[in-house]
Amino acid sequence: MVQNNNKGGRSEGQKYKSLLVWQFLLKHTDENHSVTLNDIVEHLKTYNITADRHSVSRDIRALQNLMDLEYEMDEVELDEREKLRYSIEFNRGCKIVSRPYAFEDLRLLAECIHSAKFISDSQEQGLLEAIQGLCSDYQIEELEQKVYVFGRPKTRNRSIMYSMATIRNAINDNQKISFTYLKYTKDSMTEQVARKQGKPYIVSPFNLIINDGNYYLLAYDTPKERITTYRLDRMRDVELLAMERDGHTAYNSLNLDTYLRRVFSMYSTGNLKQVTLRFTNDMLDTVIDRFGSGNDLIYIFDPDKRHFSIEVEIDISDQFFAWICGLRKKAKIVSPPEVVESFKKFLADIADRY
Repeated sequence: MVQNNNKGGRSEGQKYKSLLVWQFLLKHTDENHSVTLNDIVEHLKTYNITADRHSVSRDIRALQNLMDLEYEMDEVELDEREKLRYSIEFNRGCKIVSRPYAFEDLRLLAECIHSAKFISDSQEQGLLEAIQGLCSDYQIEELEQKVYVFGRPKTRNRSIMYSMATIRNAINDNQKISFTYLKYTKDSMTEQVARKQGKPYIVSPFNLIINDGNYYLLAYDTPKERITTYRLDRMRDVELLAMERDGHTAYNSLNLDTYLRRVFSMYSTGNLKQVTLRFTNDMLDTVIDRFGSGNDLIYIFDPDKRHFSIEVEIDISDQFFAWICGLRKKAKIVSPPEVVESFKKFLADIADRY
């Protein structure tokens, strides 16, 4: 509440009145919704500010003049970042009819945030609240009508934004990074544990890539003498090292488009079947990455302690069969029989070419 300590001249409340009028219009109006002068007068009372319709009207006219001023400054070159780019309509009611950003653009940003797997639930909420701060109350209601995103489990790694910032600093400063890399195990399918018994990975970072809602680090592994990728949501305790990067030649000679297609490419046909697959235990990370680990999936670990099976709805395609082939003896299609037979035909067609 604004203290009204009037010792001559304008009271403290009156000094803030125009700002509060503008804030009220931003929150409660848009091109489809207006407010009355009485609405604004009542709002000002919550700040212990007494105003009448005429004084509020003067404030709105002053705001209109300010918004119109930039369109009249033809002789003065005004930087785009200095422009307000708002427009107020004031007839029987008052409303903001245009803003520096289109609502559909904000909606698109919100949907991108919803669909991004590399953003945790808490980070998603914070980002959405920032977008909502640019909207009217009515537009916020529309934003809250989420598009349902299927098959996009959110990361549990809340430090991913910090990791991204550290990696970008390392790239800009030509330095290596260290991090702990995580994985799932059959004893820990909801919380990842450290690989290599917690021993840090040390790599030379070169690029960040988004694929299928996940962020990946493209880095040079000096001991292996090759470029490799790491999932950011599996990286923990990312630290900048006082060591210059290696692998510039390897990265600069890389055809990035070809490399990414080879690493990430997989397509969809819409031919869905409920399929049982069997894998060796070291494929658990790969399987959870592809199919998830939700309550709607059934994982069965074999008594031999070396294999597990999963029942899952699969998009049956040549790309899926090729993915199974790529796992060689580590994967097997168990059922249904028609999918097994289709896979055998797929293999026979390939064999016939040789």
